[in-house]
Amino acid sequence: MLIAQKIVEAFVLPPGLFVTVPFVLGLVWFKSSKGKASLLLLFSLFAYVLTTSTGTFLFVRPLEKSFHKEIPQRCDAIIVLGGGVLKGPEGYELRPHTFKRFIEGVELAKAYNAFLIVSGGTLPGSSQQPEATIMAQLAQRFEVPNEKILVDAESKNTYENAKNVAKIVKELNLKELVLVTSAVHMKRAKMSFEKFKVRVHPYPVDYLCDYGPVSWIDFVPTKESLEANMLALHEIVGLLWYQLKTR
Repeated sequence: MLIAQKIVEAFVLPPGLFVTVPFVLGLVWFKSSKGKASLLLLFSLFAYVLTTSTGTFLFVRPLEKSFHKEIPQRCDAIIVLGGGVLKGPEGYELRPHTFKRFIEGVELAKAYNAFLIVSGGTLPGSSQQPEATIMAQLAQRFEVPNEKILVDAESKNTYENAKNVAKIVKELNLKELVLVTSAVHMKRAKMSFEKFKVRVHPYPVDYLCDYGPVSWIDFVPTKESLEANMLALHEIVGLLWYQLKTR
């Protein structure tokens, strides 16, 4: 009974509502206007894929499985790429994707006694503090020595992350580098660093795809699947754009 209730809720509340409404309208109008009905049914199908694990299997999983964690014997620096911050009532906080990257990066930096390079600025028009500055302040609270923290607070995207961090590591002659970012983002991030002739060991974290056994929840719309699929599509578009730029 509980499962049936959850399934009904999933299709009558957003994001499932965006699957149900066009699907019902498409069926109602199918006899009177097949063209319009077909478009609605196609939209419903697209919305279903985008809001369920069907989409994460198609879009997210291939990106996340591109790399596995590489753990070198020696490491000079850990690079952590930002993924967004927000200003709460008591100050700035790292968004969940950024926090997961940050925590893993801090643990690695302390384990290797390596530099911690935090990278991330602010978007144009934003008055927020650079996310790298916030990560650096938080790293000190996690007992990373100040002299071991290197900050790039200017980058506005992944390409600039790689460009600015490349300058830092080349100036300090840091060779063995571990790159920490979300698994879905790793392919584009590593490609960007390679553009600037910087070799990194990938250390993907923050997995979005569920690698457990298939269950009924995989076939109903959820906000988690929608977010994961939107992030994956953003990465796919970014990869295509980078390839066009480098031709």
